[in-house]
Amino acid sequence: AGLKRVTLELGGNDAAIVLEDVDIGPASRKIFQASMANTGQVCTAIKRLYVHEKVFDPLVEALVAHAKNVTVGDGLMKGVTHGPLNNKMQYDIVTGLLNDAKQHGAEVLCGGSPPEGSGYFFPPTLVTGVKEGVRLVDEEQFGPVLPIIPFTNVDDAVARANASP
Repeated sequence: AGLKRVTLELGGNDAAIVLEDVDIGPASRKIFQASMANTGQVCTAIKRLYVHEKVFDPLVEALVAHAKNVTVGDGLMKGVTHGPLNNKMQYDIVTGLLNDAKQHGAEVLCGGSPPEGSGYFFPPTLVTGVKEGVRLVDEEQFGPVLPIIPFTNVDDAVARANASP
């Protein structure tokens, strides 16, 4: 008997909420990094982004601009900023969630399909036109696909963020 050192994975379907008084430039950089670091394979990564409708379009545009500056590939190659998904199982989860979102009317703003070649590479993918009830919003994707969801009422956004399954 005694105390044991343990590490618990307490991640989940982490949400971020962006309010209407946001400074788009710095916030977009931090949001992009917090959602796409290590190709989105971080337990604390942002996995759902709720954005106030008044700043939705400019924030989405800024995030798309960040995504377009990413180079996906072998991390040993010069200039590569984002590597592969961990394994085939995770690759299949990410592509399955994205395909389901597309079937439910999602608009893929950037990314959305793997680059040519072998490996489990997947570019940062930003998605709008989805809400709760779509697997990409309801399930933890643990990959580089971020649903961006507009809101009008802060209390509603908090309730939606807290209501993850």
